[in-house]
Amino acid sequence: MPSSQQLLLAATLLFVSAVVQALLALKAGAWRQGRAQFVLMALGFALQTGFIYLRGEEVRQCPIRSLPDILVFIAWSIVLLYFLVGPAFRLSLLGVFTAPLVTLMQGMAFGNGFAPYPPKGPINALVELHIALALISYAAFALACITGVMYLIQERLLKRHQIGGLFYQLPPIQGLAQAIQRLVRLGLLLLSIALGISFALHLPMTKTGHVVFAWTVWGLYAVISFLMWKHFTSPRRTAWLAVVGFILPFISLWIVTHA
Repeated sequence: MPSSQQLLLAATLLFVSAVVQALLALKAGAWRQGRAQFVLMALGFALQTGFIYLRGEEVRQCPIRSLPDILVFIAWSIVLLYFLVGPAFRLSLLGVFTAPLVTLMQGMAFGNGFAPYPPKGPINALVELHIALALISYAAFALACITGVMYLIQERLLKRHQIGGLFYQLPPIQGLAQAIQRLVRLGLLLLSIALGISFALHLPMTKTGHVVFAWTVWGLYAVISFLMWKHFTSPRRTAWLAVVGFILPFISLWIVTHA
């Protein structure tokens, strides 16, 4: 196994450890702001970054051209945004919900294998930026999905009057609803910039599959954002929109990379 994949495997194991540690702490009632989990996530992120660097050296370009590499890049972006927005939104338990998705995506990347890239001509930095921003926007939508799951769990606990360790670690339910809206808007902004770059590059929509699906995803989240902004949906439906909405960008990765 190449050293790059060894780093990715170690990162995946750290994310699994973060989930196990957090769940055991919650069960024992000994949760203390997730410090151990935060350290495990940080170490996992560092190893992810090492993988992306070494993988880039292997393929001689930014490793965002194959499905396994795209999955890892989005997983890396999810963890990056977790560190950036988690404290800002006071989502102390976000890592517990983020790590399983990251583990799943990296596991699927291993399942598909990391093949060499075919030879290509000169690299256009704007094209690379366009793709990278689009994938980071997908990571923001993924975090909105995770936050939506947190909202739905807390709502269920409230309805069943199950007030326990997990409930006390979740942010106020109103804060979760606001976080969902902000993450959707952040993803929409990043995707808008990415699509703006595609205009500047004159990328043909009909011949560039990922641009077509990027516009489709943009349209979906533009509608979701508008419904949230105008309060046409309840907070519960907002959470469901964020959860179900992520299905389209997630599935589009397979369609675009296998087209």
